[in-house]
Amino acid sequence: MTRSYYGWLAGSTLSVLGDTALFFALGWAATGIGPRIAALVLTGFTLPRAVLLLLGDRIGPRRLLLACGAIVGTCCFLLAVVVGIHGVSAGLLVTTAVVVGTVDAFALPAAGVLPRLFVPDDQLPRAMALRTSATQLITLVGGPASGLLVVTVGLAGALVLDGLTFAVQFLVLFILRPPYDVGPTQPAGRSVVREALDGLRVAAGDPVLRTVLAVVALVAAFVLPVTSLCVPLLARSHGWAAGQAGFVVAGNVCGGLVVTILVARFGTFDRAGLTGGVGCLLAAVAISGLTLAPSVASAVGAMVVQGVGVGLFTSHLAPVFVRSTPRSHLTRLQSLLSLVQTVPLIVSTNLLAALDIHHALMLAAAATALAGLLLVRDYLPKSISKVG
Repeated sequence: MTRSYYGWLAGSTLSVLGDTALFFALGWAATGIGPRIAALVLTGFTLPRAVLLLLGDRIGPRRLLLACGAIVGTCCFLLAVVVGIHGVSAGLLVTTAVVVGTVDAFALPAAGVLPRLFVPDDQLPRAMALRTSATQLITLVGGPASGLLVVTVGLAGALVLDGLTFAVQFLVLFILRPPYDVGPTQPAGRSVVREALDGLRVAAGDPVLRTVLAVVALVAAFVLPVTSLCVPLLARSHGWAAGQAGFVVAGNVCGGLVVTILVARFGTFDRAGLTGGVGCLLAAVAISGLTLAPSVASAVGAMVVQGVGVGLFTSHLAPVFVRSTPRSHLTRLQSLLSLVQTVPLIVSTNLLAALDIHHALMLAAAATALAGLLLVRDYLPKSISKVG
């Protein structure tokens, strides 16, 4: 892998620290007001993605990330000033979530493409695993650190930290030039709607892409809310502090980190579908165990197991999806991948928030187990059984 890839990885990973702190601060502040407000804030974060993700990229992924980094960094500093003056309110939490979610709708697909612009295809699985490992390592530190940050400087401090990390990411990406850089993935003269439909057509016509998108949608809908919504609500129901909740979240990251480090070093298993299915079943067992966790230590243990399961799932299916994507549709299908994680999440987050926390966790476990069973029964086509 090239030095430029490691440089971009360092800047990109640093920004994850700010994102982790901000997302935890938003979730903790919102759950303090009530579960419905927490669901509204998370919806405000995800809804813009659902609306804007398919608009696509007309300036190239690198330039798009530069623009997004400049915008979200500036917005974070401005919102920090507003929080410092007016304090925390439901309206301000929703506004912050909407702003960050809107920029992420453009930044996430471009960031998903970047590894392919820095490394050749035969190194892609390990490059992606290395990126995931680095992200999870900083998130592992960010979990407990976020709890401490919320206690000491609150939401305003989290916003300032996120703004600073985005400034660093912008400078790093501005200096670097990916060796396999590409321009815009859609000609400027073509209709946005036509391009969106074209991306859907490509995905629907490919059995590999179609299947991965369907399973990812189910997993995202019921696994992502476990850390963002269910853990803060569970912590408050047990009377745990923000720092303790941060350690529970860090347990999930720790489990995933172990998997991705091993993948980065040794590569993936031959049967991607089977391994991903086993990972989902393992995560489902862990989520079920979280409902019975009587202490912070037992909750951390359950989240470690969940992290291992989710790590197996993502590390094996993500390279399959990227390598199956035509170069002409790189950003477009990354947008579609993010979209199928976002739209179901809007529905599932509000559904889980309306339930008792233990019932919500059991529903999340059942849905995750269903995704695992679909993969274990050889649901994925044989053509994707080998990743590399």
